[in-house]
Amino acid sequence: MSDLADEIQANALEAQRFSRKHLVLELDFSEASVDLIEANADDVEYAIKGGKSKENIDLLVRIWGAYIGEALRKLCGGEWAKVDGQICLRSENAATSPHDQVRSRIVEGSRHHLGDYFRRMKQEL
Repeated sequence: MSDLADEIQANALEAQRFSRKHLVLELDFSEASVDLIEANADDVEYAIKGGKSKENIDLLVRIWGAYIGEALRKLCGGEWAKVDGQICLRSENAATSPHDQVRSRIVEGSRHHLGDYFRRMKQEL
């Protein structure tokens, strides 16, 4: 396993711990758990000290991006890679950056629905 894959797995586990502690969510790498993150994405502003500070946004992008990506990888396969400095999950059919999707969701709002993204990528990967 690559260092990047190990790092992503560690971040995904951190997402589980973080979400359990701050949002009382049990994440199990299922599609339903991605919907739980979506349903609680706006609550992080109130659940974390500092709200939507740059540091908190970067933390959530790192851990939730890894978590959603690992959920996709477990379901669809694929491998982690850095492309132009960006972390991507790649398969033979497509590539995606769950981290970018999480950033868009937190910064720009619900039009970047994480559950819809997951279902779309499940079909493409």
